[in-house]
Amino acid sequence: MQDSIGDFAVAGDFGTDVFRRVDDRNQRRYRYECVATVTDDSRILAHTDYAEKHPKRIRAAAERFAAAGYLQVPFALGKPADYPRATASRSTPEVFLYLDFFRLWQIAEQEITRMRGIAETGASCTIPEISGALRLVLDFNRVRDGRTLFEGFTPRLKAIAATGKDDRWQNAGYALRMVGDLHMRAAEPKVALSAYEAAILLGDNPHRRSLAIKAAHAADARTETLRHLEAYQQRWTLPDKLYAIRKSLLPQPSGDPA
Repeated sequence: MQDSIGDFAVAGDFGTDVFRRVDDRNQRRYRYECVATVTDDSRILAHTDYAEKHPKRIRAAAERFAAAGYLQVPFALGKPADYPRATASRSTPEVFLYLDFFRLWQIAEQEITRMRGIAETGASCTIPEISGALRLVLDFNRVRDGRTLFEGFTPRLKAIAATGKDDRWQNAGYALRMVGDLHMRAAEPKVALSAYEAAILLGDNPHRRSLAIKAAHAADARTETLRHLEAYQQRWTLPDKLYAIRKSLLPQPSGDPA
């Protein structure tokens, strides 16, 4: 299905969300992942490396969605006469792709709702449950209605980060990284930076450190940006995008006197 349809889009919190199907062969299952958002003013907000590398595909998916009138028509599940017709789509597989997306969205909705209730009441749950729910919020880009969930669990996750001890699967660090991602998508880089820094306490790696650099830079926090750049350089080679950030922050040599 993925090969025949490729990227597809739905209406999201901050514009048009573009998705791809991700196959997990180890667990013999798949999921849908929001890879980018095309804003109302036509900017592409890339959430993955794939989206950064293929902006034309992202924009094409958003344009296909906008042109597909049958995807914009409201209908009720209890009124088959109002259902969108398969003949209105470009292809039959496209209809079933959206139906499958709807099915997995509903399954995710049940778990997100359950975990939102736990976050609100303070009921008991495990860290793997938290990281699993955050993965669903991130995959479906449910930033607005997932906020209670990821903000509610942040204090507990940061308390774990303060101990410097994660479980063998690094669930708390992974969850904190996703909290940072969600705040970045909500245009809250300063809050995202705090989450990324907590994730680093539980395990430093190039990905988490690069996210901290980007968040600090987006928050105009020069000191923090340089600090994380220095930490990155001590262990790894700066990729081009991080090098460009570093270069923009360092004093530039003055030209020769006239």
